[in-house]
Amino acid sequence: MLALSRNIFPALLFSIAVCACSSGQLEYTRVEDHDGAIAIPLKAVNNGDVHFFTYKYSGTNINFFVRMDGKGSLHTHFDACLTCFRFRKGYVVEGVEIVCRECKRKFMLKDEKWSNQDTCIPIDIDSEITKDTLVIKKETIIKGERYFTRRTNQ
Repeated sequence: MLALSRNIFPALLFSIAVCACSSGQLEYTRVEDHDGAIAIPLKAVNNGDVHFFTYKYSGTNINFFVRMDGKGSLHTHFDACLTCFRFRKGYVVEGVEIVCRECKRKFMLKDEKWSNQDTCIPIDIDSEITKDTLVIKKETIIKGERYFTRRTNQ
């Protein structure tokens, strides 16, 4: 039994080290760009739920979400804010609110606009609806890479 424990212990330490040193990047439903734009079918996001997506760029997961407000309009946001992005935790849906995983600031999903009184607010992404598709330009998503890249000077 002791010999078995000695063999398991190094493997356990290795597993812990690999997990601790991994990127830790959250990953959601992956989306790709085609002809310089990300196109998401409206039928996939216009049901009142919050939908999280990941766009992979230069090895970095750029996460964003699409939500519907109380009036039925769709909004797109990076899964990051100007204050807490450096912790790379993003937001989570809790009932009728979206909550920052780091500072626990809450926002009502039904609200058309969220107050800009605080810097912990999901960062808006410009998007447009064309026919039956939500479209986000690739260049717009790439601008958000800085919110998801691990930097040594943070």
